[in-house]
Amino acid sequence: MGDPGDRSGSINERRAAEHAGLWKADLGQAPHYTRSFASGGWTCIACPLDGCDWHHDDPVTQPSAQGIVEAKLREHLETHSVVDFLSSLQSARNSSTALRESNNRAWDVVSLHRLRAVHDGEPPSSDPVAQMLSAALVGTAEHEEVRAEVTRLSVDVAGARDIASVPVAERRGAQL
Repeated sequence: MGDPGDRSGSINERRAAEHAGLWKADLGQAPHYTRSFASGGWTCIACPLDGCDWHHDDPVTQPSAQGIVEAKLREHLETHSVVDFLSSLQSARNSSTALRESNNRAWDVVSLHRLRAVHDGEPPSSDPVAQMLSAALVGTAEHEEVRAEVTRLSVDVAGARDIASVPVAERRGAQL
C-alpha cells in the first residue's frame, strides 16, 4: 500500500475510498449512503474492491482525525491479497470494454441511419432516430428533450413511471 510515511499515498488511498463509497452507494450496494444520511452529514469511506462491503462512516460535523481514518483504511486494505486487487482491476477492465463495445454498437446504428438517409438523397442528419441517438451518446442538451418527453409520456402508462434515465451527477447531487 505504499510507504507509511508517504502522505501522498495515503491521501490517494483515502480519495479512492471516498470515491468507492460514492460509487457503491450509487449502484445500490453497501455502503447504503455516502453523504448526508438523515441530515446527519456523513462521509462514507469504502473499500474500493469489488464484492467487499467494508466501510467506515465518518460524521462531517466531527470528523475523525485524518491519521485515524487512514490507519483504518490501510489496515483493511492489508487484509486483501494481490489477487483481490488484480481481480477487481480485471473486472473494471471487462466492464470498460463492454461499455466501449456497447457504445460502438450504438454508433453503428447512428451510422446506418445516416447512410440510409444519404442513399435516399437526404442530408445525413435528416433521420430523427439517428439525431436522438447521437444526442444521447454525445450528451448534448437535445437529449434532455428526450428525457422530458419520456417522463411526460410515461405518466399515463402502467409500469412506465420514472423510466427516464437520470444523469449520475444529478443522482449524486441528490445524495449530497
